[in-house]
Amino acid sequence: MSTSRETVRDGLVALLAPALVGEGLPVKTVTGSKVLDMTGQILVMVLSKGSSRPAGTAMGNFADFALEIYVFVPQSGTDWTATQAEDTLDAIEALIAGVIEDNRRTDLWGYLMYDGDSRVGETDPALEGTPYYIEVIPIMIKIFQS
Repeated sequence: MSTSRETVRDGLVALLAPALVGEGLPVKTVTGSKVLDMTGQILVMVLSKGSSRPAGTAMGNFADFALEIYVFVPQSGTDWTATQAEDTLDAIEALIAGVIEDNRRTDLWGYLMYDGDSRVGETDPALEGTPYYIEVIPIMIKIFQS
């Protein structure tokens, strides 16, 4: 039976959540699906981007799962400055990097790696209500026996 992209996405969420959410940690929510009502919270979403399942070989089946980690940090708010928001975005990126470095190989996947440079941008406050900094971190997960 083939490995589902959902399985590895949920596995990555399970690793990120304890590293990012909790007392003294910056993130309120880590989820494996889109959040439509962010209500000014700091959150991380792990979303599917695509898959590659090349033909099997004598060594077995392989799969590459592309995911994107979205980090949302409100730009400002009550007792919250734009500088603090920028610093928080950078701190979250460093925490995510630590999770990736510590979990290159697991029981769920053969290899976890970056799939290019991350990108930082901003939401349109007219669309979202609250302006956010957004960082998108592209991830590739390789499965050696799909």
